[in-house]
Amino acid sequence: MNIDVIAVILISIAVGASGQIAYLFIVDHEMVRTSKAKIKELQQKMKGMKPDHPEFKPTYSQLMAENSRIMKQSMKPTFITFVPFLVIFLLMSSYFSYAPVMLGSPISATFSGNINGTLYSANNCVMFNGYKNISIFSNETSLKLSANVTKSGSCTLYLSTSGKVYNNSFSLVGDSHVQTISLNSSKIEFIPNTFIVTKLPFSLPLIGNELNWYWAYLIITFITSITLNRLLAHFKLIA
Repeated sequence: MNIDVIAVILISIAVGASGQIAYLFIVDHEMVRTSKAKIKELQQKMKGMKPDHPEFKPTYSQLMAENSRIMKQSMKPTFITFVPFLVIFLLMSSYFSYAPVMLGSPISATFSGNINGTLYSANNCVMFNGYKNISIFSNETSLKLSANVTKSGSCTLYLSTSGKVYNNSFSLVGDSHVQTISLNSSKIEFIPNTFIVTKLPFSLPLIGNELNWYWAYLIITFITSITLNRLLAHFKLIA
């Protein structure tokens, strides 16, 4: 288990737990308990009561007022935790969406342009579709390629076209972000492989058997939050 997987698990547990801790300390649980008891009393009173009964509307209004009080209390933690949780989510999305590029591991690349020419790298540090160089045709304005990084460190990519050579240097090994390399009016986008937190022994609908950071985050956060909520409720610490 690498450090990125551990980080996703720990952050997810922390977010799930902190949401319940915020609920524990911010909500007025005595007021919520009182309102819930009042709601039960009003519901019992309304049993068998017809809408044209003189007390139906006043009783229903009281019931809705108590529900509103509970709702307002329940929303308090959300108002406080929304921004921090959103920042954490965006940071995780930026850092954990892709796995770091490994030496020799194939990644995706997309060439965008409208040009005749040959694409190759210095010292063959990057190969495309298993070849040292690849021809780009003018009718292929968006060409999907398979790239393989064969050397670490700085790499220079060349595009030879119309008697001119354009180049740009970059580094891929160890990087976990999409990189766009400009070559005159054309560009090539290197897309690392998706970061997988764990592989499941079974397949889930819409997810499959591989959990990326997003699904791992949702599942772990949900389980942590529900578990802690049940524990707090069991010991009557929350309403």
